[in-house]
Amino acid sequence: MEITKLKRQFFILLLLLVILATGAVHHSRSAVQDNRATNSNAPTNFERNVAKKELKLDSTGVRIPINYECLDRDCNDEAKVSVLTSGQVLIGICDVLFMLDANEKVVWEYNVPQLLLDFTFIPSTGLIYGTAGDNNMFILEASTGRELMQNGRNGSFAYGEVKPYGSDMCLITDNNWGYRERLSDPTIMDGVTCWRGTDILWSMELPPGAELIVRGTRISTITESNGGIFIKEIAVPEAKSQ
Repeated sequence: MEITKLKRQFFILLLLLVILATGAVHHSRSAVQDNRATNSNAPTNFERNVAKKELKLDSTGVRIPINYECLDRDCNDEAKVSVLTSGQVLIGICDVLFMLDANEKVVWEYNVPQLLLDFTFIPSTGLIYGTAGDNNMFILEASTGRELMQNGRNGSFAYGEVKPYGSDMCLITDNNWGYRERLSDPTIMDGVTCWRGTDILWSMELPPGAELIVRGTRISTITESNGGIFIKEIAVPEAKSQ
């Protein structure tokens, strides 16, 4: 008799626990439903992702109407930009250089021989000097984009930096890292050439791996080594006779 009574009490206790648990689950579900009802206007994950994409597209502005294959091949090179005093903008990316007018319309487009390395505009002469991969350099007429000179050299030379110099000149460096690596000779010098228009005024050697600093008509080099960072002002050679 006592065993039957204990079983009955145990069954009642178990039933009460089930009822309490069911009520808790129902309350939890109701709270979630109430929360969803309260936030019915909240964006879904899909809507938030779409909003992010639309925001990203809007924030980048209007696509420049120019056709170039390098970006279609997922080229990750960064654009190099130069703003002219006229309000025009030079933009170089991958293997193309193009000019925009003050209203962001494409004025001209120049197909660079290889991937563009560097370029600069000299206002007094209206010329653009640029360097590209595979040992190429070029000179353009800024008003039209017309090519005045294009030079491609053989060997392990490499054109490098392009910097304005003085009021009407341009410096273009020669990077000889290819020879230093191929011949295992770290002492092989680099070089720099000074241009005015399409004429070479002078050329000289630079320390291996040096970077140019141009201040007016003063030229210095910055060189890094295990011993530290070194700066040196270099003597400018006399211009070649014309």
